[in-house]
Amino acid sequence: MKNNKEKLYSIILTSTTLVFLFLTSISAAASGVQEIQLTQNGSRASTPAIYEDNVVWLDYVNDSGIIHLYNLTTSKDIQLDSFHGSWPAIYGDKIVCRDYQICGNKENYNLSVYDISTTEKFQITKNVSEHSIPAIYEDKIVWHNSQNGVSDIYLYNLSTSTECQVTFNREAYDPAIYADRIVWTEYHNGNSNIYMYNLSTSKETQITNSEFWQLDPDIYGDNIVWAGDRIGERYSLNLDIYMYNISTSKITQITYSESAHEPVIYKDEIVWMDDRNGNRDIYLYNISTREEFQVTKDESGQMWPAIYDDRIVWKDNRNADGGHSDIYTCMASAVLKSPVANLSVAPDLGFSPLSVQFTDLSKNAILRSWDFNNDGVAESTEKNPVYIYTNPGNYIVNLTVSDTNTTDSKLSTVLVFDEQLFDNQLVLTETQISTSGKAIYDSPAIYDDKVVWVDHTGDYSGNDKYDICLYNISTKKETRIHTTNGSVYGLDIYKDRIVWYESLNGQSDIYMYNVSTSKETQITSGGSTSHPAIYEDRIVWADNRDEEGVPDIYMYNLSTSKESKIINDTSVVGLDIYGDRIVWLNYTSVSYSNGFSNIYMYDLSTSKKTPITTSGSAGFPVAIYDDRIVWEDDGYEKRQIYVYNISDSTEIKITPDNLSQQRPDIYGDRIVWQDQRNGNLDIFMYNLSIQKEIQITTSRLLQDCPVIYGDRILWYNNGKYGNYIHMCTISLKGSRMPVANFSANVTSGCCPLSVQFTDLSENSTEWKWDFGDNAYSADRNPVHTYNNAGVYTVSLIVKNENGTDAEKRSKYISVSSSNDKKD
Repeated sequence: MKNNKEKLYSIILTSTTLVFLFLTSISAAASGVQEIQLTQNGSRASTPAIYEDNVVWLDYVNDSGIIHLYNLTTSKDIQLDSFHGSWPAIYGDKIVCRDYQICGNKENYNLSVYDISTTEKFQITKNVSEHSIPAIYEDKIVWHNSQNGVSDIYLYNLSTSTECQVTFNREAYDPAIYADRIVWTEYHNGNSNIYMYNLSTSKETQITNSEFWQLDPDIYGDNIVWAGDRIGERYSLNLDIYMYNISTSKITQITYSESAHEPVIYKDEIVWMDDRNGNRDIYLYNISTREEFQVTKDESGQMWPAIYDDRIVWKDNRNADGGHSDIYTCMASAVLKSPVANLSVAPDLGFSPLSVQFTDLSKNAILRSWDFNNDGVAESTEKNPVYIYTNPGNYIVNLTVSDTNTTDSKLSTVLVFDEQLFDNQLVLTETQISTSGKAIYDSPAIYDDKVVWVDHTGDYSGNDKYDICLYNISTKKETRIHTTNGSVYGLDIYKDRIVWYESLNGQSDIYMYNVSTSKETQITSGGSTSHPAIYEDRIVWADNRDEEGVPDIYMYNLSTSKESKIINDTSVVGLDIYGDRIVWLNYTSVSYSNGFSNIYMYDLSTSKKTPITTSGSAGFPVAIYDDRIVWEDDGYEKRQIYVYNISDSTEIKITPDNLSQQRPDIYGDRIVWQDQRNGNLDIFMYNLSIQKEIQITTSRLLQDCPVIYGDRILWYNNGKYGNYIHMCTISLKGSRMPVANFSANVTSGCCPLSVQFTDLSENSTEWKWDFGDNAYSADRNPVHTYNNAGVYTVSLIVKNENGTDAEKRSKYISVSSSNDKKD
């Protein structure tokens, strides 16, 4: 078969030395990474691939696809003349591409191979689909073919000239291959996941098990990479890069930008396209060092990266006038050695005067310059300076770093508000409570100094795991009190008792944890419960144990260990209890205009059920405190917050006429809710006693699910790098207490170990550090050297005129002798 290959096309060898090649920098006068343009000006190049010193790409000429082969050593360009070639891939001396042909009245897509050593081109398969994209490893070529409503993976062996089908009657797309392993994306019920097939064992493995997008897989060695949606919005395409190690079955999240696409892996390095800064740029990640680098910084947009050894290639739009695009290349090692500016800002917003700790996180930098208001004047050359903003404003911070030849810059923002926000009396202090970055939406609850929430600590491979976390505000200690493979919902807390319902294998039941005794109790066993709430020794919930399709309200008395049915057939969604009063949202199956959803109340002392609303448009959740009930109402498609006073049977609306208010909670005279009136999800509060409203959060992030207890407001914060629980403490102006907090640039290493400690405390004027080795400091940001091996506890005590606070971290610094150094 090999000697009888038919030449289907003529080969045009232009062998042109590209004297027009030019070198550019990643950003103007900013980087020493040399970028080489491989294509001629006026090209419309796309989808490059690389193997050793050969680069291939597609170029559109007169609406025809021409495949180019460019040799980096000789600078020669060979054009493979076809009617419409596309999606070239290369391995060794073989190039495979998809060809488009017209034969009479028929239009056909085929896969063809070009042999660099013999200059022969031959067709390996006919009638592939117009979206088939080939990949090649050694003598094996894979692709997907879509026909008759299904899409399957196929393989062609160049050595044996045989074709085989890998999947059957599936929705499989975009395969990649390494050695005897093939990976692809497959769709089921609107979900896409990553699959792998081992040719040696004929075994198929599902790598991810997610209900959200998992796309664009690639494989090298034991590592599979892809772009996946971690946020949980199925059609949002908020993608990050993930990696799965076949040997360890471990999934690692590589990026947190929510804007990454098209990952490619070679050995220890991953490249991808990322538009986190509003532009499409190429990024590089080193698996061994766990470091990320930005490869390109041109604002025109770069995409479709590929990598082989030390060489990266990509499609570049910087010369895009008239729809043109080019292929560029650079050395990965140059990217790894160039200075890369990076910084952290803590805090990045707050009230004036705002003291901000800036930390230089740059790589390969020798010198640095800080411009704290982007006026072109450098205010500091320190590595980790502190700057105080005395006036309100939106400030742009510019950090510029350099080595002996090149520079790089990074911008950040600091938002400073006037402290006197609310009657010149109240001061708001925001604190991040959770630390894992995996907090679950709709999970926080608070009572006194105890905060509870749920962390989702599972992964995308079907190993779901949920942890209930307890944080003590007084001791600043976080404890994981319950771990399950089931889903946890409806957390509520009263004094030392925490309740929730847990769903596993189609069954859901109520559980309780007693903080004082560390004892967990299963309250129900019927497997049909939801929406628990607790007050004193009473737990109430919705229960569908009768299997009539309409849940009832049940109550369990912890003092008497007695369970009772309170209300029949309520269609309950959301419950709350205060004293003898139970409130809930009741849904029926009729229209909005005829009581679709209303609030009801049941008084345990009188056994009386009372309708609170009649609008038919009340929304979830509903909350009660003392004689006041709050809820959101969707009447006339306008979500607004309402309050009902049980004492005088009056109802008032406390929010303006916007389509934006949701999820209220109440404590005393204060009501909190989530509000979108300013185009962002923020937390607002209304004080019933003085009839005034205040905006609690002003972040550019997503804040949701607020709850309140006393002077503390808790909410879910969907940040750029994770999902956290945040808390705001409301205090009187002039009575700010210090809040101790700190960080270290390293927490482990060989002696002598030099550690830069950074004070992140709030409202502090004095500092006392205890480094755990009988050494102390009163500096705000000291540098301390540990000269002996050991594990050290570090403490920081901070003071101001109102009091003292301390932060102690046990076994925080680990120092090993030079002989104990690990890989």
